[in-house]
Formats: sequence, structure tokens, C-alpha cells
Amino acid sequence: MSAHDHAPDADCAPSCPGWTEGALELFAVRRRPDLMLAACRAADRIECVIVAPAAAGVVLPEHLAEEELVRLNLVVGRDCPEVLLDEWGLRATLTFRGRRQECAIPWAAVLGGILAAPPLPKRRKFGVVDGGTAAAASAPDQAPAAAGAAAPARAPVARPAFGVIDGGLKK
Repeated sequence: MSAHDHAPDADCAPSCPGWTEGALELFAVRRRPDLMLAACRAADRIECVIVAPAAAGVVLPEHLAEEELVRLNLVVGRDCPEVLLDEWGLRATLTFRGRRQECAIPWAAVLGGILAAPPLPKRRKFGVVDGGTAAAASAPDQAPAAAGAAAPARAPVARPAFGVIDGGLKK
């Protein structure tokens, strides 16, 4: 059973439940580096990528060259100061066996990975009420006045004034 909520041949959007763990793998299988780049840019962060070190153009430490697959943790701020993304692939400075190493991975070598979902859009705390009066907006449970009848006038509500509180700071 798949965590994806779309057809197998459809694009995997960030709103898909399986996007964080499946988008890079799906785009790698489809050989769509443009979509891999877009997914990485849309993500809040790149947790890790699964790389084939033997692929052409991969720059990793020599001791990883014989591995079939390598998982690279790319969380910026943890061990990785920055991840550079472009149409070619990704570049980052990572630590292996206590030494910093410049790494370069073309998109063709990325076989999967985990992305953090993009941040949710901020919800507005206040909305705009179109039409009506402030009194009508503050009392939505009252039925509107009958057709032709004038609504009763309401007195403006007094707002509390700011004032000085006795006591203040203790010295």
C-alpha cells in the first residue's frame, strides 16, 4: 500500500502524504532531475540523500567509492553549513572520519532521500468583514431586521483607557 494520494504516473506534489520520503526516489526512477531540484527547493530542508558513489561526476571521500549506496545527511546547521542546489546537482561540505570534505553529487547519482515538508502557510489571525457594521459583526447570532424595519441604533461601546498603575518598579 502506498502513502501517495495520486495516480502512479501523476506528479508527486508537496501536499502528498508520501512526498517527504518518496518524491526524490520517484523523480530518480523517472529520470527527472528538474523535478528533483524543484522538490529540494520546495522542501523546508533536505534530511538526507541516497547516492550511488560509482556514478559519473560524484565527488566523495575515497573510502566510499566501493560502496553500492551511501546515505548523506545534509541537514543545514547540524554538520552541513550549506547545501548548494542547481541544475547539475548538489554540493555540500560534509564531515567524514573527522575531516571536512567538499562533496558534489549530480542528480543522476541521487537515488532517493528524505525531505522535510515545506512549512505550512501562516494562518491569518484576523479576517476582514465586508459590509455591515461593527455591531453586526460582534453579534452574529442575532437575526437581521425584518425587511423595511429599521435596525435599532446601538450606543458605541466604551473602550477601556490605559492608565498608570500605582506601585511601579521597586527600587
